Amino acid sequence: MSQITLYYVNGACSLVPHMLLRQLGISFKAVPMRLRPGDNGLEAVDGSLSNAEYRKINPAGYVPVLVVDGEVITENFAILTMIALLSPDKEAEKAFLGRDSLERVRVTEWMAWLSDTPHSQGYGAFLHPKRFVEGNTEMYPAVKAKGMKNIEYSYDTIEKRLQDRAYVVGEHLTVVDLFIYVLWGWGERHAHIEMKDKYPAYGKLVQRVEALQGVREAVKAEGRELQFE
Repeated sequence: MSQITLYYVNGACSLVPHMLLRQLGISFKAVPMRLRPGDNGLEAVDGSLSNAEYRKINPAGYVPVLVVDGEVITENFAILTMIALLSPDKEAEKAFLGRDSLERVRVTEWMAWLSDTPHSQGYGAFLHPKRFVEGNTEMYPAVKAKGMKNIEYSYDTIEKRLQDRAYVVGEHLTVVDLFIYVLWGWGERHAHIEMKDKYPAYGKLVQRVEALQGVREAVKAEGRELQFE
């Protein structure tokens, strides 16, 4: 059996692999991380890992990070792919990554877009304008405004995609649906958007995802509230 460790921050994009590990019933060691007071460096919540020690594992210093038998894997889609491949249920593996060639391509397409547009260009700019114009604080409001435009554009795109569809790709759950579940929660918590009022089709998907036992377990473990409890 593989030795698996997941490094994550409560409520961050690392919630996506956390949910998938639990949903697939894969045993793993969880290492919750937190921002070090006063800067953006991460350290273990229990003090077992300093920021310097964590950067030896992932020099970029962010989450999620998955370590499988000593191999360090970064970037969410790569991590999710590895987790799915480790699943003892091969049908579940195929479903989460796409059941045929076209579905696998669409899953890759959506995951690349989600990582770049709503995640980086949207919430990255809105919550962390310093990353885009470091040292030029006068530009922060403009960067945040652009970030919000990207966030709203992304949610509109997802809502349009889910008109008369149960899932984003194919007729079943994929890792794409898990990612956009997490993004929904950010809309309420970070962007202060009335998600249930603005995005009803999207909300129906969020309810389907939230019904999964592994999703509920991971959300609870990270101290977050369920969206439709």
